Amino acid sequence: MAGRFRYNVTNKKAGIKKGILENKLGIYSQKELEDAETILLADAYENFLLKENFNTAFNIKFLFSIHKYFLHTLYDWAGHQREVDISKGNMMFASVNHLSSSLKYLDKILRENLPKKQDTKYVIARKIAFIHNEYNAIHPFREGNGRTIRLFLDLLALSIGYEMINWNSKLKNDYINACIFGAIGSHKPMREFILKRLRKQK
Repeated sequence: MAGRFRYNVTNKKAGIKKGILENKLGIYSQKELEDAETILLADAYENFLLKENFNTAFNIKFLFSIHKYFLHTLYDWAGHQREVDISKGNMMFASVNHLSSSLKYLDKILRENLPKKQDTKYVIARKIAFIHNEYNAIHPFREGNGRTIRLFLDLLALSIGYEMINWNSKLKNDYINACIFGAIGSHKPMREFILKRLRKQK
């Protein structure tokens, strides 16, 4: 693992400098970098919530625009698919050599599985879980993957009359465990996690 970076990387293009992910602000403290990302994520939520008109097409292009807005202040590669292979623990994400085809597959999934207002709560949870897990298996970006998909899905939930999903859990491992099961194609844990947190707007 390169420094304290979140992913294992095997390519010289990893972009790690002094043990920290190289960034445009010259930050060399992991805590300062994480603090900066937290501030930028809050700004991204504010930006997209202010613009919410729900005429947005929830597709790959929108996903990439979220990532670019979120992290462009810090990273040159914000909004671009990664150029290095990454893994986390025993989980190897989509290979760079197959990333473009994986993203076409994800775009197809989005077209075919976007929840609709008339769907039951169960169906909405199932569709959101499937989208989340398939995206997570691909991990298209160098960094910021989880936060990008969660913001995307929060906006999607709002667009069909639900509140943003509460991704936090009193049992901290609930979401992580659901992600792990999702990585091996078992979508039920993520579906149940989301189903418990779906709330209609008042």
